[in-house]
Amino acid sequence: MPAPVDNPTILIAEDQEHVREALAMLLRGHGYPVVLCASPGEALTAAREHVPDIALLDMNYQRDSTSGIEGLELIQHLRELDPTLPIIALTAWGNVDLAVSAMKHGANDFIEKPWRNDALVQKVGSLIQQAQELRSSRRVSDYERNDAKQVQSRIVPQRHIVTHGVELFGDSLPAGVVGGDYFGVWQPTPDALHFCVADVSGKGTPGALIAAMLYASVSTLSSSSNSPETVLSQVEITLRNQLGEGHYITIFYGVIDLQMRVLHYVNAGHCPPILRRGNGGVETLAPTRPVLGFMLDDGFRAERLALGPGDRLLLYTDGVTEAADASGEEFGSERLERLIGGSDSEELPTRYTEIMNHVRSHAAGKFADDATLLLIAVHESSRASASQAAGQMRSSA
Repeated sequence: MPAPVDNPTILIAEDQEHVREALAMLLRGHGYPVVLCASPGEALTAAREHVPDIALLDMNYQRDSTSGIEGLELIQHLRELDPTLPIIALTAWGNVDLAVSAMKHGANDFIEKPWRNDALVQKVGSLIQQAQELRSSRRVSDYERNDAKQVQSRIVPQRHIVTHGVELFGDSLPAGVVGGDYFGVWQPTPDALHFCVADVSGKGTPGALIAAMLYASVSTLSSSSNSPETVLSQVEITLRNQLGEGHYITIFYGVIDLQMRVLHYVNAGHCPPILRRGNGGVETLAPTRPVLGFMLDDGFRAERLALGPGDRLLLYTDGVTEAADASGEEFGSERLERLIGGSDSEELPTRYTEIMNHVRSHAAGKFADDATLLLIAVHESSRASASQAAGQMRSSA
């Protein structure tokens, strides 16, 4: 059986010189370059310098020993170098137990000594072909995975903005390569800061596709209106026309008037954001309407509230609060309430990292769903604007 055109290299680890040379002569005769080693140490050194395309390994390297322990350890070390490397164990005729043990330790197949030349060459060629197909598939998968990550990072990039005494930081952690969480931040005019956090129906690639459509819609509509009701009304129509029935989105969309320090928002069935006031009081911003996608006739109800110095707002998706420990206990919103605070001088990326470290520790690093956090802080500047906004809010109530 001729070798494939790219002439894959074969590593032969065998302490008996006549056996080693016989294998080399056979395989070279079929066009394969070979690397010969007399011990496990030599084999590991050669493999580290250039990982072979297949390895033929003797199991016993000590005289009067049939345990095969050195061969088994060599298999494990080669597997660590390259999990896709095809490995054939060379065992003495009739030593079935050692052959089985070699397979359990990671060998793909075994050959008994003395061997049949045609059977050995056929087995080598077949395993090399399988490994090439596997490696090719993995390269494609890795490319697709990296491409998907780049697309995801463009749709949901980490954001850190400081403007008019308001600081905002957000990031999203997909449970897989891509996810169905989305958050966005825009400043279409110097005096208005738009932001949203959303969780779309569907996870993985289907969810990411819907998130991409949401990104295209809200990023365009945010520049045309400072009204969350108007933006989300148009988003719902657009998504319904493109996706049809059966898809929905929970979303919190807010607009901060940076001069008046007033938050104008709509919560469409999303997790209630947590607002920690500068005096330590805690409020939650409950849903003001059902989720997007059902095209209900009831319309939108928006809310407005004044923001003051020291206030902090935390928006999140349920992948954060539902992160569970080994017993099934979820992280919960109460823990988030306790973690939202911090000094006015502390930058939000630091607070974000501390919160996510607590969540990871609770869940032992395992997230069953996409996890997104968006933090907003009102710093100790422009107190007059905040006071003016609060007075107007009271007079209009």
